[in-house]
Amino acid sequence: MKTLIVLLFVALCSSSIESRQIEFENRCGYDIWINPLTNDRGPELAPGITRLRNYERFTYQIPNGGWGGRFWPKSGCDSSGHNCEVGQSIDPCNPGGCDPPAETKVEFFFPPAGDSGDVWYDVSLVDGYSLPAEIIPSVQVGSCVTTNCALSLAACPTNENYVGDLRLVRNGRTIKCLAPCKKWNYPHPFGLGLDELISPGVYLCCPTPPIWPEECRAGPVVNTQYVQLVHRDCPTAYAYSYDDEAGLHNCPNGVDFKVTFCHQN
Repeated sequence: MKTLIVLLFVALCSSSIESRQIEFENRCGYDIWINPLTNDRGPELAPGITRLRNYERFTYQIPNGGWGGRFWPKSGCDSSGHNCEVGQSIDPCNPGGCDPPAETKVEFFFPPAGDSGDVWYDVSLVDGYSLPAEIIPSVQVGSCVTTNCALSLAACPTNENYVGDLRLVRNGRTIKCLAPCKKWNYPHPFGLGLDELISPGVYLCCPTPPIWPEECRAGPVVNTQYVQLVHRDCPTAYAYSYDDEAGLHNCPNGVDFKVTFCHQN
């Protein structure tokens, strides 16, 4: 991880630290559900509890004790936020099984309120991408900047090195683009179902050990069509494991964030 930047704007941090929050906004023109997956630092929002309509908002309050986790959008869901056409990648799964977790994800780590550590955040396409996403911090300083990605599903590689077609097609349309690693290791019928410790999968997925960060960054994953596409069109997003220099960002503790899906540039 990059060296923590010096804390700035002490007055700002001290005045807003009790109300650290992430505001989600839906600009998709259709209903989406914000699905959370948290670690043991904070509560988990039940899938479907935050049903958003066009341009509607939902605010997630960060616990004072700290929090870390990720969110992704689901669409085409039933009234409970389940049985989704796109994004049903954890239980309860659809009858045909869980989809590959290839949605566009937004990820955050907040230290406890008042801690001198930074907030870390990213737009992650490590597993794949679906809807456009943007994270906007309430201040812009150093590496505390807006990060976004609005890749077209039509740009998803169909003849990727080692793994072939990365598209996930449902009802005749592409709904997600799988990253090369996810295409390699996810079970049939969505992926090849191969062991990621077998070459070349080990160099696409970079499990540690045996592949260490420096080896991953110098390996074949960076030359895949998928990673080159992300680096070209979404230079501030994560494209693969250990893509820290491009994708990882940090802000002084106390900053709020706004996340939009299907954002408009």
